[in-house]
Amino acid sequence: MRVDAGVDPITGKRHRPTVIVPPGPDDEHQAEVALTRLLNEVDEQRHPKTKVDIAHLVLKYQDERDAARTTVEKDGSLINRHVIPYIGTKSATKDARKTIRALYRDCQRCRHHCTNTNWIEHRTPRKHECDARCRKHQCKGLANNTVRKIHAILSGAYTMAMAEWEWWSVNPIDGLAPPSFEKTDPVPPSTTEAAAIVNEAFRRELAWGVLIFVGMISGARRGEVVALRRRHHDPVKKVLYLREAIAQLDETNELLEKGIKNEIARHIVLDDASNQLLIDYWAALDAAASEAGHNLDDDAFFFSLMPDHSTPLRPRSITQRYRRMTRAMGLDTQLKCLRHFNATELIAAGVDIRTVAGRLGHSGGGSTTLRFYAAWASEAHQRAAGDLAARLPEHPALLDQIQRAKSAPEAPFERVAARIRSRILAGELADGSIAPSIKEIAATYEVAVGTAHRAADLLRQWGMLSAGGRGKRPLILLPDPQPPTAEQAEDDQPLATAPLEPVPRPLDLELLHLGRTVKAFTAEADPADARQLARLLRSSVRRHTAGADADIGDFELIVRNSGEPAVVTVFASL
Repeated sequence: MRVDAGVDPITGKRHRPTVIVPPGPDDEHQAEVALTRLLNEVDEQRHPKTKVDIAHLVLKYQDERDAARTTVEKDGSLINRHVIPYIGTKSATKDARKTIRALYRDCQRCRHHCTNTNWIEHRTPRKHECDARCRKHQCKGLANNTVRKIHAILSGAYTMAMAEWEWWSVNPIDGLAPPSFEKTDPVPPSTTEAAAIVNEAFRRELAWGVLIFVGMISGARRGEVVALRRRHHDPVKKVLYLREAIAQLDETNELLEKGIKNEIARHIVLDDASNQLLIDYWAALDAAASEAGHNLDDDAFFFSLMPDHSTPLRPRSITQRYRRMTRAMGLDTQLKCLRHFNATELIAAGVDIRTVAGRLGHSGGGSTTLRFYAAWASEAHQRAAGDLAARLPEHPALLDQIQRAKSAPEAPFERVAARIRSRILAGELADGSIAPSIKEIAATYEVAVGTAHRAADLLRQWGMLSAGGRGKRPLILLPDPQPPTAEQAEDDQPLATAPLEPVPRPLDLELLHLGRTVKAFTAEADPADARQLARLLRSSVRRHTAGADADIGDFELIVRNSGEPAVVTVFASL
C-alpha cells in the first residue's frame, strides 16, 4: 500500500510512504488496515518526511551543529570509523533502533568490526618491516564511554532532524538507551614514584622537569599546561592562571588555541618554593634567549622548542615523551595520572571536595570529583570519623539484653519467662521436674503460642530449661550458683568477729560414669560446699547424659582447682 505524502525536502521528489502486505487468506483485510494506518500517520503528520539514510543525517548534523571545532573533529573521527562504514547506507527511519542497537553491540565486541580474526594488526599503515609490535588480531571492544559518545552523536542528529529540520514528527530512536557508564578507577603514582618521576625529569632537562612539576602541583590537563604563557604567572601574588588550552587536531595535526574545558578559568595558588622555582626558570629562559638574540615578552609560552618561545609544544609529544621516560624507569603510568595524583593527595589531606573540584576544573560543584575519586573521599571520611570519635565521650556500657530481661522484662515473652523463672526459684517448679508444655504456658499466661515459644527459648538461654527433643519433654533446671558481684560482696561482708566463709572460685570438673569420663568442664563453686557440688553433679548429669533415665548414684564428680592437676575432692551422691 502506498500513500502520497508530499515532496521529499532532500530529493525534491514526491514522497510516498509504502507498506508491503504479504499474500495470505486475509490479505485484503490487512491491506485495508495498513492503508488506514498510513493515512492516519500522514493526516497527523507522524510519518517520516524523507527517506534519508544515516550517513546523510549525521553528516548534515556535523555541518550545522553548534559545537567547538575540536568537538566536531573528534566526533567526526568516530563517525568515519564506526558509523558511516557500517550503517551509513541504512535508512534513518525504518528499523532505526534495531540497526543502531546492533551497531552498539558490534562496537562492544570489536573496535575494528572484524568478521575474520585471522589477520595481522600492523603497527602502522605505512610500508614497514614487521616486528613484535605487529601482532595477530585479537578482538577488543570499545569502552562503554566511547559507545556513549557515538550514542550522543546519533541522538543529537535525530533530535535536530525532528526539531529544526522537521524531517519527522516522532523520533525514530526514541527510547534507545546507551550502554551504562563504566566505573572509574584512577591509579595515581605513589608519593615515592611521583618524587622519582620529577627527579628524573629534572635530570634530563630543566624545562621538562618544570613541565612535569607544574602538571603535578596544579592538576592541569596537558593542553592547559602547554598553553601557559609568561603572563599567566604572577610571581608577586604567587598565582598560576589557567585560562587557555592547546588542542591538536586529529586530521591535520594542527594546533588550536581555545578556551579551557567547561570555560572555567582557574587560579592555582602556589607555595613559596614552587613560586621561586618558576621565577628561577624564567630567569634561565631569559638568559638563554638573550644569548640567541631574542627577548621574551609576556606572550612567550612556558614550554617551547623555539628560541623565542613563540609556539607551544604539541600535547601528544609530551604524552609520548612521558611514556618513554616512565617505561625506562620501570613504571606503568600515564601523563594523566599526574592529575590523579594531585586530586588524590588533596583529598587524602582533608581538603574540601569543592576546593579540589575548583582546582581540577570540574563542573557540578564537586559531584564529578566525588564520583571519580569516591574511593579516596571515602578514606578521608573514615579518617574524619576516627578524629571525631576521639573527641567524643566514651560510649555507655551496653546492657546484656538476655540478662536484662530477668530484672526488667519489657516484651510479653520476657514477662512470661520472668514469671516462670520466679516460680522455679521459689520452688513451685522443682528442679528436674517436667516443664509445662507450650500450650500450657500459652493458656496459663493468656498469650499466643508464638509468645510461649519465645518465652521457652529465653528460659533455655537462662539455663533453666533443658533442650528436650522428639518424644522427650524438657525438664526444669535450677541455675548454677553464680559468684556474688562486687556490690553484693561488699553488702554481705560479715563482721570482723565472724568466721570467714569460703569464697567460690574457678574449678576444673570431670564427670565420671562408672569410672569412665563423660565430660570435663569448668565452673565456679566452693569445693567445700556439698550443696553446690550436689547441684553441679545433678545438673551436669542431666545436660550430658540421658537426664531423667540416669541413676545419679552411678556418677561422681572429680574436683580440681583451675589449672592445677591435684585433685581437691571427689564428690558422689547417694
